[in-house]
Amino acid sequence: MDLIPLHVVCCEPASPHYSQLRPTSLARTEFEGRVLRTVEQSLPAGEARELHNAAHDPEHGPVTYMQQVHEGGFSVFVGPPDQLRETFFGPGSYVAFMDDRGPGHASKVGPHGIRRTLRVLRGHLAL
Repeated sequence: MDLIPLHVVCCEPASPHYSQLRPTSLARTEFEGRVLRTVEQSLPAGEARELHNAAHDPEHGPVTYMQQVHEGGFSVFVGPPDQLRETFFGPGSYVAFMDDRGPGHASKVGPHGIRRTLRVLRGHLAL
């Protein structure tokens, strides 16, 4: 079986549902079968987003946002808002976002910008 190693930004199961980062893997066939849409993105160095959640899709409900980094990279910040922990993801990384409750996560593009592919996947991944 061809597996994609990835990190998933998801909610802690109990309130206050802080975002956390969990390593896992996903079968490539499952990944390809879940894709709803694909967007190529290039973002400049330093572009940042404050705390936010992985929003539900208006048509499909809960979705997973999968980022595949090709060049450069970005940091993800998870945990309690006053104690966010930073993790950087560079070329070859897959990072999925499905934290749809709690205060959410933050992110910041690295010093060399980023070129990535965003895929919106049907539903949330089983962890």
